[in-house]
Amino acid sequence: MRAAALGILIAGLAMVGVLAGCGSGDSGVAGSLGGSESAGAGYVDWPLFGRVPARTHYLPMQNRALDPPLKQAWSINTHALIEFPPAIHDDVAYVINKYGNGKAVRLRDRKILWELNVRPSDKGKPNFVTGPVYYRGAVYGAFLAGNLVAEDARSGKKLWVRHLNGHLESSPLAVDGKLYIGTDTANVLALRASDGKTRWSFNAPGAIKASPSYHDGNVFVADYQSSMFALDAKTGKPVWRTNTSKVPPYGQGGFFSSPAVGFGRVYAARDDGTVYAFDEKTGKVEWSFDAGGYVYGSPAVADVPGTPPSVYIGAENGRFFALDARTGKPRWRYDVGGPIPGTATVIGHTVYTSSFKTQETTGLDARTGKRAFHIKQAGYTPMVSDGKRLFLVGYYDLIGLEPAKR
Repeated sequence: MRAAALGILIAGLAMVGVLAGCGSGDSGVAGSLGGSESAGAGYVDWPLFGRVPARTHYLPMQNRALDPPLKQAWSINTHALIEFPPAIHDDVAYVINKYGNGKAVRLRDRKILWELNVRPSDKGKPNFVTGPVYYRGAVYGAFLAGNLVAEDARSGKKLWVRHLNGHLESSPLAVDGKLYIGTDTANVLALRASDGKTRWSFNAPGAIKASPSYHDGNVFVADYQSSMFALDAKTGKPVWRTNTSKVPPYGQGGFFSSPAVGFGRVYAARDDGTVYAFDEKTGKVEWSFDAGGYVYGSPAVADVPGTPPSVYIGAENGRFFALDARTGKPRWRYDVGGPIPGTATVIGHTVYTSSFKTQETTGLDARTGKRAFHIKQAGYTPMVSDGKRLFLVGYYDLIGLEPAKR
């Protein structure tokens, strides 16, 4: 995703403020796809929406316990819609529902360390939240009404607030002491994480609804008028711009899908269903693929053993695709049975997706496309992991999964 709710879906895409752990800024392919700062004792942080700054939505196999079969062990009800999955830092998951009610949950015993209640911005209406980030002891969350908020991760105490003069549907990204975020007033901002002071600003032709991604010194961000940008992370100066409405297959569509970076390419989908691969250094379109239906989720990119480098993405027509990351040709396709509103994640050998029509989350073997797991719980970005356990985000619920007998 991209990051936030599309206009026609915004009622449904009421954002979860997932208070996420910061990821590695590793510039290598391995680091961009799966690298992350370890939480200790063999655990791995799920740092932010997408898990790493390149937003690959991928966690390589840590042990066989990550693969199905799985069974439900426990659940915590947040009493309202959640969209973004909880981010996990040092055995604590931070999750918040659309009304701004958040919990810091210690995962080993499900103890609630603190709770957060952010007053809705408009007389009890949902206070939509994008996917926040954990960074250097603070949690950063963006609210639709325009506030970017920093809070102490240990206590939930507010540290600072910046009003960014526009709606925020973009999830913030934290790298090298800066926060990067887009606004619907077409600005991409780099803010100092310690106090929210603006370091640079870039004005795009269209609104920024997608979330920025980072790799190898550049910030990648797409606007809602068909363009993808690479910006120098230190200065905000454009490195390249590609207006997809002016290159084959042409057409018009906005980017609601947040870029994923891997294998020397930047991957994202326009909302009209066209999936693109851009050369990371030049912005040249290397391939495009028509998913046959609207796409609102972001691609996951992974190099699962036994597969070629692949892009995983679903569409509103219910079709879920594994595409060869080098050519864009489908490796396999699976019919989920209903519209796919969100972003897949790849954990171990399994890719997870969901549909609210079926009220089900499905796990597909990344190598074959065959169903390996299903559970009667649906979510926008349904699955995350700490490297040893899996956690599913249902409509209202955070659910702990554990290995079932094989």
